[in-house]
Formats: sequence, structure tokens, C-alpha cells
Amino acid sequence: MLKVENFTGTENLAKFRPALKFLLLLILPLLFMSLELQNPTPRKERAFVLYTKDSVQLEVDLLLNANDLPVKYYSFVVTPVCEEGVCYNLVAEVYWDLLGNFLDYTEVPLDPLTKFDHIKFTREDHDKMKEILRDKTSLLSNYKAEDLVDHSIEIKSEVIDGVAGATYKSLSGAVVRGAVYSSHTLWHIVNGELADKIVAHTEALMSEEVLVSMLDSDNYHQQFYALNKIDTGNEKYTPKLIRLITKGDSYVPFFAIEKIPDWAWSSAKYQSEIISLLKEVEFRMQNEILNRFNNKVLDVNATTFLASAMGSLNKSQLKKAFKILYDNRGN
Repeated sequence: MLKVENFTGTENLAKFRPALKFLLLLILPLLFMSLELQNPTPRKERAFVLYTKDSVQLEVDLLLNANDLPVKYYSFVVTPVCEEGVCYNLVAEVYWDLLGNFLDYTEVPLDPLTKFDHIKFTREDHDKMKEILRDKTSLLSNYKAEDLVDHSIEIKSEVIDGVAGATYKSLSGAVVRGAVYSSHTLWHIVNGELADKIVAHTEALMSEEVLVSMLDSDNYHQQFYALNKIDTGNEKYTPKLIRLITKGDSYVPFFAIEKIPDWAWSSAKYQSEIISLLKEVEFRMQNEILNRFNNKVLDVNATTFLASAMGSLNKSQLKKAFKILYDNRGN
């Protein structure tokens, strides 16, 4: 057994260096493995390369999770923006979902997004830009950049030797104020041909696993897409359809409830689960659920769940609930 005094002095310490080195070789891989499990780094692969109409090269990568399932797309965008005779590079890291819908962007600290007169974007400017980029039906799709500016109104620049036109009032909501050309340029990159290429690339690698991951995501575009692709009559998808009644965004819950097969509404396996959602969902969805159970034979547990949910219903809904319970009064 080693004694503490044996470690005094460099000579004695040197004796144990090989053992210490061996221990480090054993421990370090386990430590790094633990860190990777806690903070998994997504793998990426080149999806495609696209050249814009302005001959700007865009390299688009697909990011995958630890299970090698696609998560989103990414591109480091560097594109020239020219306004009033002055050109500069717009630089941003841009992300899309699996269907080519804009997710987010981050600016590069050393080359931030700027407005007229090289004023840096504020937080509100970034929020506005992201709102613009998410709108695939933006007015920007119908205009050239130069058509957005009224040159009869001149704005003097304090940075460059020149003047700039003002944005037409009817179009001011479609751009970041003071960043008309940047708004137009980035919107067309984000929502143009590149978005269509992303959809094509995703569909080329489509599988049941990918569809399920889209269905389980919190992205309503992907949820809706998957709902149109899966066989909703297959019982293995029924729990996922029920989940979307509360976890789906926008119109997805109403589409999901339509997709739940009729036999599931009569199944004791799912009746209680669905009825228990009455306490969580909003008024319109409560009506949907109650209407679906009209004239259905309920399991004993389901009638108990319905009775316990009465406090969350209004007068007209109580009439529906009492009718369902009356029809199942044997339970």
C-alpha cells in the first residue's frame, strides 16, 4: 500500500507518471463521451450548392441529429447589397426547416447587419426582419428592389456623399425601415429557388422515420406535411394524432382530430385519453371532441372522465355532454 510520504520529491513522483498516464488514457475518453451525451453536436452534410440570379454561391448543409435524422438546413450567406451606388456584403447564418420555411438567422459579430448610414440593427429591427422572412406571401416577391423606393423624396446621407430615396408608404411594412435593399435581397434568398431545392432534397430522402420525426416536431408546417403523408388508419399513428390535439400549432389540432379514425372514437383504449383533453383545449376543440362522441358507446372509465370534465364546459356544451352521458346511462 502506498504511503503519502512516498509522493514527496520529484524522483518519487516520476515513478508514478506511467501509471498516472495510463489512468488518464482510461478516464479521458469516458469524460469526453459523457460530455457528448450531455451536449450532442449535430452532424452536417452538404445538401446542395445553389447559384442565385446574381451569381452568388450558396452552400446549403443538412443538419442531422444523433439518430442521423434530418433536423434543419443551414447556409452561411454572403451576398452583395447595392443601394444608391454603394455596395456592401450582407452576411448571416441562415436556417430553414425541412420544408424550406425560414426558421432563424444569426448575424456575424464582426460583420453585423446594418441600415442606412451603417447604423446597426436594433433588436426590434431583427425581429421585424425575421417576421418579413417568415412571410412567403410578402409583397417583396412582386417587386424589384429599386421599385420599392420613391426617388422623388430624397434623404441626405451623413456617411456617404449622396442621397437616398424614401420607401413607398404602401410598402413600408414589408421591409425593415432603413434597410430596404437588405430586406429585399435576403427575402429572395430565403424564399426563392433555394427553398424549393430544400423541399426537393427532403423528399428525396423521405422515409417513415423522417415522417414520424416531422410529426413529433413542434413545427406546424412539418406536422401538417406528415399528416398528409402517413396512413392515419394505421393504429400505430393514433397516439400521435391524439397528441397533436394539444401539441399541434395553428390549424394542426383541427386537422389531426379529423384524421383520427372512427374506430378510435369507439375504442375504450383511446376514449378516456381523448375525453381527458377537454380540460386542456380551447372552446372550439372542446366542441369538436364532444361532437365526435355523440351517439358513441362509452367505456365506463370514459364516462367518469366526461363527468369530471363538466366544470370546464359552458352551458351549450353541458347539453351535449349530458346527452352523451344519458345515452350511456347504463355506465
